Amino acid sequence: MPKPGSKKRGFFSSQGADRQSHLERLLRHPSVQFLAFAAFIAALVAIVSAGFEVRGMSIREDSIGEVARTDIKATRDFEFVESDEAATESARIKVSNSVPPVFDWQEGLAAQMRERTNTAFSSMRQALAARARAYLEANQPALYERLAQETATHDSPQSWLEPIASTRLINWSHELRDEFFDIHINAELSEATFEVFAAEGFSERAQGVVENVIGRVLSNMIVRDMSTLDRHQGQGIYLRRLRGEKLLIVYYITDIREKFVPLARAETLVQKSADEVLANNRSREFRRALIATVSLLVRPNITYNEAKTVEKREAARHAVKDVVVRESFRKGQVVIESGGIITERQYRIVQEMLQEGAFFNRAQVVSGITLLVLLLVGALFVFGRRNLRHFRPSAKDIVFTSTTMVLMLFLIWLGGALFDTLGEQLEWSNAQAWYFLIPVASAGMLIRLVLNNEHAVVFTIIFSALVGMITDSSLYMMFFTLVGTLVGIGAVQQVKHRMALMWSGLWVGAANVAVVLALILLEGELFQLDTLHTMLFAFASGVFSGFFVLAVLPLFETVFGYTTDIKLLELANLNHPLLRELIMRAPGSYHHSMMVGSLSEAAAEAVGANPLLCRVGSYYHDIGKAKNPQYFAENQRLGENPHDKLKPNMSALIIKAHVKDGLEMARQHRLPLELQDFIAQHHGTSLISYFYHRAKSMEDPDISTVDEKDYRYPGPKPQSRETAICLLADGTEAASRALPDPTPARLKGLVQRMINKAFTDGQLDECDLTLKDLNSIAEAFNRTLKGIYHHRPEYPEQKKRTPRQTPATGTAQPASQPPPRGRQADAAKTNESKKTPTREVPAADSSSDVWEITKERVESMQRDADVDGNNDSGDSRATSKSKGADTDDSQKGRESLPRLGPG
Repeated sequence: MPKPGSKKRGFFSSQGADRQSHLERLLRHPSVQFLAFAAFIAALVAIVSAGFEVRGMSIREDSIGEVARTDIKATRDFEFVESDEAATESARIKVSNSVPPVFDWQEGLAAQMRERTNTAFSSMRQALAARARAYLEANQPALYERLAQETATHDSPQSWLEPIASTRLINWSHELRDEFFDIHINAELSEATFEVFAAEGFSERAQGVVENVIGRVLSNMIVRDMSTLDRHQGQGIYLRRLRGEKLLIVYYITDIREKFVPLARAETLVQKSADEVLANNRSREFRRALIATVSLLVRPNITYNEAKTVEKREAARHAVKDVVVRESFRKGQVVIESGGIITERQYRIVQEMLQEGAFFNRAQVVSGITLLVLLLVGALFVFGRRNLRHFRPSAKDIVFTSTTMVLMLFLIWLGGALFDTLGEQLEWSNAQAWYFLIPVASAGMLIRLVLNNEHAVVFTIIFSALVGMITDSSLYMMFFTLVGTLVGIGAVQQVKHRMALMWSGLWVGAANVAVVLALILLEGELFQLDTLHTMLFAFASGVFSGFFVLAVLPLFETVFGYTTDIKLLELANLNHPLLRELIMRAPGSYHHSMMVGSLSEAAAEAVGANPLLCRVGSYYHDIGKAKNPQYFAENQRLGENPHDKLKPNMSALIIKAHVKDGLEMARQHRLPLELQDFIAQHHGTSLISYFYHRAKSMEDPDISTVDEKDYRYPGPKPQSRETAICLLADGTEAASRALPDPTPARLKGLVQRMINKAFTDGQLDECDLTLKDLNSIAEAFNRTLKGIYHHRPEYPEQKKRTPRQTPATGTAQPASQPPPRGRQADAAKTNESKKTPTREVPAADSSSDVWEITKERVESMQRDADVDGNNDSGDSRATSKSKGADTDDSQKGRESLPRLGPG
């Protein structure tokens, strides 16, 4: 069950630092919360008020088409007003067709065509000038020098082109055409037209003439086809004058023929404009080339805007009011004659006649129910928030609770209606007894399993009152629901597996029987046959409640993204395939995970987080190591280290991969998202420092090639208190294994330094742990580690027969031999180092760096040094040999942060 501090995930989850569901993100908005609350209240009012009938109906809707058996007369004077749909639609079509169409005038089209021409001509001029300069420099150096001096102050491509023969310019232009002209002009000029402009080097004068004619022609309103406009000659059109996307003005034009020019007549405008611009100053060939070029560049600048036309016509349609038909009736007038066929219109007239009184009666009922529901829900919600410590529902919790309540009330109402109908048809003497068969306790049991006791009790009080209102204001049904549900809430509190829900149903059934017996005694009907039936139904209701919760609980877990205690307890089973694979392939990692689970559970209890979630999440946090167990220190045998053959960056990739592998395995086995968070976040973005420092030591000191990001886990950092506790427990447990002579003082200093490191590295920035929580976590870790590493006395038999093991290396020393001293110790150490080559064991991961402690270093540390608890470097540094070394080192660790606790 989600506890305070856990972050729940929704059913549309995605991977990442924040994997909240779409539902949770949507419910952050106040408007959405208000709409959801309004929908909830409306649903409750609708269900509760469904049982309050307003009488007075003379005919039913299913009577349409049947023969009227009697005359139906008007009970009062009234006017029947009806919308004539056919007439309304006809009027709307007429108005819609009368709306003029909308056209767009792209005023900026002329500027676009001129810009295209300018780019094409200037590009060709520049390219030809470059060719000319190269040609003159090679063939006419004197002329080249003169032109270079003349153009030194201002670059004039035309000056370089004047000495070049037109035939050469034409040849060069053909070579350059695709790259510098066609790509910009976006028009297929004929060879003759192109060569006219090429012969004069695409001069600025020719360019200006083309641009001038384009501007003159496109200043007219050119349309592709006049047939569209001709249809609206008398009606007119709307013309939107645009400059790019900006609307300048809207015209209403009726003289269409005078304003617009069809594209087919555009060539005439081109010829006329060409004659005006040239005025016989150029050759016929140039005139033809000019006309041909501009004709290709002219486009229609008037286009039909269908979207705007439809928008205006729809607006006009909606502005047309319904065409209504009015018919007056006097009191006593025959509305439906006997023997006639009842039509749909006659049925509507009768409904209108009866509507006035019914409306006021129904409005009063609905208003009263709404006020009562608001008072009931509001009062209990406010009371719970102010007085119940663990009643802190999130928006998703409220949606889940509301949905459960509405669905369950609807099922009760539906079941009641069904029982009433069957009772009438089968002539049951006590149809009300069947209401006790409905599994009303299942709703509260479901809320308790998913949330907690406080939420379930508040829900039960509201739910019981509403059940009583649905079932004909039955006080008996309200007590039946209240007592049965409260017993069900208590019964499921200790449920450890799903099948135990059926046993909870038996307890609810027994409570239901007791309630029914009490109610029967109040009625004085103990010795009747119906009494036995009612008690059997009540017991069956409890049993059905257990089965119902068993059936729907997985559905609610999936839809709303909850992970209940039952689900967590099932996953805590050590026979789960993932845990079995872990113990078979990576026994060291398995044992490490079990120890982390114990540490996390104790710490979670200390700070009010979810202990069960912490423990189960810790079990699965390292399942990815099962894919490559030999690369992690806790699974390596002495003398075997595959990292010795790999580069540091490859080792770091393999180490980081266990997170990705773990997530893949979790998804394949459909682990809940809460457990996937433990896998993804238990390292945060911490540094795999052993391989990082090893890579730094191997790089060229003059060239920095090692990026720290490549040696950090991808994250995200822990997002909840539970995943943050797992991160701290993971590092602390692994570091404690490498601690020689784990005395309480050393363990306490180690815990302090591990928490300080995670804090200063920013790994706890995105969760809501406080400094007070960190103190509590440290104390819980200390208690658990002291229990694990407590002193075991050696008995005389063990001293004689059992060799002593060094804590870090497992090297045996005979217990009967005193430890060597002085020169004997040095000689022994030298001989031992010859027997066993020293090596460093790479860290398993950045948050639980299993320190590389060689036998030689362990012996020296056992004699005269403490261990630096900082686990980010992967090498255990011996401290000063002085007696105050422990104290100094511990004090330094504490000074790096605000004090987290004593020691």
